Amino acid sequence: MNELQPGIFKRSVLPLLLILVLAAISAFIVVRLTQKGTVEAVIKKDKAMGILFIFEQEKKPVSNQLLIWYPSRRKAAIMDIPGSMGIILKSANRMSSIDSVYDSRNPARYVKEISDYLRFPIDGWLTYDERGLSKTVDLLEGIQIFLPEPAMGNNALPDVSLPGGSVLLDGEKASQYLTYACSADSYTEEISRKQRLLVSLLSQLSQKSGVISSSKGLRLIASKPKSNFSLETREEIFRHFVQIDVEMTITQFISGSFRTFEGRKLLFPYYDGELARDIVSQTAKALGTENSTNLQKSAVTIEILNGTGSKGVAGAASVLFESYGYKVVSVGNASSFDYAKTVMYDNEGDKSALQQVADVIGCKSFGNPDDLPGPRKANVTIILGKDFNGRYCVGQ
Repeated sequence: MNELQPGIFKRSVLPLLLILVLAAISAFIVVRLTQKGTVEAVIKKDKAMGILFIFEQEKKPVSNQLLIWYPSRRKAAIMDIPGSMGIILKSANRMSSIDSVYDSRNPARYVKEISDYLRFPIDGWLTYDERGLSKTVDLLEGIQIFLPEPAMGNNALPDVSLPGGSVLLDGEKASQYLTYACSADSYTEEISRKQRLLVSLLSQLSQKSGVISSSKGLRLIASKPKSNFSLETREEIFRHFVQIDVEMTITQFISGSFRTFEGRKLLFPYYDGELARDIVSQTAKALGTENSTNLQKSAVTIEILNGTGSKGVAGAASVLFESYGYKVVSVGNASSFDYAKTVMYDNEGDKSALQQVADVIGCKSFGNPDDLPGPRKANVTIILGKDFNGRYCVGQ
């Protein structure tokens, strides 16, 4: 066998190494180029974009807010994703809480599990640790948040001191607010507080658009969260965030039942997650329409009356509609428990809003509001009949 001379070996390997180096450089350039113009590409395709906001405390995700965003239409919705959600993790092939796969250094696996579970593409994430959140809020000169009552330091919240009312929180207070949000007595109140933080942050971005218009200010804001997006892409994203119509942004959450699993209280979504997936799918579709009524769920009030005689039916329906973003203002019993079919009443003459509410449970039976006894307590009154199975009106 002939042996290669050292010089011949070097001459044969050097071109290969050069090709590999050039390929690596080209791949890097391609990645950078595909990241640039991300939002513009989404606008051009007129499609929704999914961005997961992750707020950390001690390197753990304490608030996950999925922003379903239509940049071309300035519309957005926010869905709370509880870290304590119990699901079958695809990456581990086992049942556990979704935050059990969280890695603060790289949450890619965590985000993919959420994306796969919701069957909705999440383009990327923005992660704020305590320092990143505090610095961002200070750069925006504070965020405005309403607290129904003061939250002063106690055994449960020794480091929290927040005044009541409509207050402007600086960076340190914003971090305290997140701690306060996590300590809510009820699941729905905890979600409401957490979502209020992101809504206030987006609102302040819009109000401080002058900071964003400055290249230096924009870069400072965009550099605070950790992300899979390049800094240039983050700048582009934040430049478009100021255009979101925050007043029209709807907030939603995943409803389910709590059970203890492996010593921890976990939320198991209703209908094995089909309800959550339906909400996300319908929301993304509604954001892409021209009809603004599709996004005014929080402005539509609902009264739910139990006409079945079965205990707890109205309460379950209330959670269902609230998870879609509607405001249920009254729950009670109907004048009779003999309703075979669920009936809906439009008390304000808004047929479009009524139809949207009806679509949530597949109701096709509508009554004359003049036939309802007593005062009207909401825009839409729903009398649940025996055809309502907890999710849909069967047979309508």
